[in-house]
Amino acid sequence: MLHYLRFYSIPLVGLLVSGLMLFGGIWLWLPGFAWVALVSSLDQIFPHDILEEPYRHPFFLDLALYLSTPAALALYFALFWVAGSGAQDALHIGSAFQSWTGVDVIAARNNTATYHYVLMFLTLGMLFTGVGGLAGHELTHRTWRPFDLWLGRMTMALNWGIAFPIEHVYGHHSYVGTSKDPATAARGDSVYQHLPKALKRTVVNAVELEKQRLAKTGKAFLSPSNVLLRMGLISSATTAFAYIWAGWMGVLFHIIACCLTKFWLEVLNYVEHYGLIRVPTQPVQPRHSWNCNHVVSGVMTYNLTRHSHHHADAQVPFQELRSHSEQPSMPDGLVSSLLYALIPPLWHAKIAPKLLEWDRTQADRSEYPLIQAANKASGWQELQQSIANTVVKPDTSAIAQGGLGY
Repeated sequence: MLHYLRFYSIPLVGLLVSGLMLFGGIWLWLPGFAWVALVSSLDQIFPHDILEEPYRHPFFLDLALYLSTPAALALYFALFWVAGSGAQDALHIGSAFQSWTGVDVIAARNNTATYHYVLMFLTLGMLFTGVGGLAGHELTHRTWRPFDLWLGRMTMALNWGIAFPIEHVYGHHSYVGTSKDPATAARGDSVYQHLPKALKRTVVNAVELEKQRLAKTGKAFLSPSNVLLRMGLISSATTAFAYIWAGWMGVLFHIIACCLTKFWLEVLNYVEHYGLIRVPTQPVQPRHSWNCNHVVSGVMTYNLTRHSHHHADAQVPFQELRSHSEQPSMPDGLVSSLLYALIPPLWHAKIAPKLLEWDRTQADRSEYPLIQAANKASGWQELQQSIANTVVKPDTSAIAQGGLGY
């Protein structure tokens, strides 16, 4: 039973944090900080999860995914409520809380110092990504189940993530490891250099893919059949509710939360695919993604950490993903790796040896010209010692072949 219940951790965390936020003050940020610290620490304590036991009752795992949507909605409502001021009390939640707990949460909110909100946003983006984004990711991959697909897209639209579900499922999984993939960062690029390129490429690819899909059915891009436009309506409605409940401050809070959620999604992609290279004409293999078998990271991401198998077969439900412990692994647990990425010199020190190991033990010889060109473009001195640099001559056409990331 524990194998099932553990995947309910994320929606429960979302509901707990959203409730505590209403008390203002340190409760705006302390639970989020504690969650990040706990996940990162427990990843170091527990052994790696390489078990691949079958789940005989998948509905209970589906339910955990479905509950993530109301948990995300609760977090957004709490965010809009704390953005309010004065007598603003959306849905009379503050009055209800005071009657239940005896605490005047409206007064507590109105007396909360500005720095508490700053600290809140430092972790809130990661929480929104974990609670809504990762469940949405899993659901949007279930293209054979209309309800799951709809719910996943709706969940991601709450944070204006309307391009991601289209580009990720139909673009990224085809383009991974090549120059057309928004998620594959070029060797040498920091996360801050990569992010603007990823954001632009995601939107460009999503529009291109949706235009192609609509053209095949004889429909115009500006039509009710456009998934991007339909998701945009959900995003607009969410922002409208932010305004109704908290005025322009609610809109500002929503925009900040959306930007932070997108930031963390891109950091997640960054660490999952950094510097890995594939010849565009060759099939995607497990070795074209960084894997992570830390047990707590896996539970908190619906096994997204088993990324090697996820890219080998994107249609496999999260509970059936194999550990692929022989595949290239991230420098640490997922949350720790995300934090490393925020400090470019630290990320450089952690990932450079991993790239050299990947070149030596995982890369195919057909990828060597692309790897050599990528190593040269990176400017990282240690990558010039890659086996790919010693086996082949420089290939000036590598960039044109589309394997250098950007």
